[in-house]
Amino acid sequence: MASKATGDGRFLASVALVRFGTERAANANPARRGLLAKKEQLEARIDTLKYQRAAMSPQEYRQQMTESLVALAKVQEELDK
Repeated sequence: MASKATGDGRFLASVALVRFGTERAANANPARRGLLAKKEQLEARIDTLKYQRAAMSPQEYRQQMTESLVALAKVQEELDK
């Protein structure tokens, strides 16, 4: 069972599932590879924010989470083209 106290959830969240067709397509296109790397960074940032929420003010958390989610949506939009 995943737990914030033990960090298990954080570890499990860091495990990536890869669709091999997507990975091959990304390797063939450097721009796409960069977008996938950016997407992974943003997803990691969002996970980190979730764990840091209790130590942040609600306004700071909301601002950082909103910025990260908007950036992730833009990257995903580019990947979907």
